[in-house]
Amino acid sequence: MVQQYFIDKLEVTLKERVPLSELDSHHFLNVMRAKIGTEIKVVDRKGFAYVAQLVEINEQIALLEIVRSDETISIELPVNVTIACGLSKNDKVDTIVQKATECGMNEFIPLALKRDVVKWTGNKVKAKVDRLAKISKAAAEQSHRLVVPEVSDLQTLDQLIKTADSFDVKLIAYEETAKEGLHSQLAEVFRQLEPSQKVLMVFGSEGGLESKEVEKLEAAGFLACSLGPRILRAETAPIYFLSALSFALELGKV
Repeated sequence: MVQQYFIDKLEVTLKERVPLSELDSHHFLNVMRAKIGTEIKVVDRKGFAYVAQLVEINEQIALLEIVRSDETISIELPVNVTIACGLSKNDKVDTIVQKATECGMNEFIPLALKRDVVKWTGNKVKAKVDRLAKISKAAAEQSHRLVVPEVSDLQTLDQLIKTADSFDVKLIAYEETAKEGLHSQLAEVFRQLEPSQKVLMVFGSEGGLESKEVEKLEAAGFLACSLGPRILRAETAPIYFLSALSFALELGKV
């Protein structure tokens, strides 16, 4: 499969020459071992894809010439999905961002919740967000996305609620809903979704969400949904949700 990179240009024209970033140039030239004439796929900041050819290497920077537009089928989800997650331990948040990007997520919001096993404080916050942004970009390139999902700064639940009105659909993954035998809400939400709508889904960390947090979200218009009868790990639940959404909207009917 042809390698893909994102270029920091709003738009490009045929025959135009554009450089890869220093980091991407290193990967393209030294890891992928590209040679003059090698063709790759590049995506501009508007989400348009092109086939480009390596024409020059200048001080370890790869210079590409735009050859033609890449008229591929639409590979983005028909709705815009934001995943807000509590802070899990080890590299679980890394895994969530990587796999959720592959599954079509548009934005990731790290969320500080009462039952979080770990806490991000001080300089750690920026370092964590920067790391997740790099993971998002790499996963978007690997999966040939046309956009790089944004990784937002760490938010509290109150901060999330203040901006939640910008979303058309606001959901909570809550295991207590499953215990009540309510498994149909998510399928019904999927049936009612319309193209280009903005969806926000909140997930807890390993400790889950406190009942008071769920009540606060529900008071702000969020709908608590079950992801089925089985209890999923913190790093599994967002991927399950996105996979179900993709099947419902792209591969089948619910």
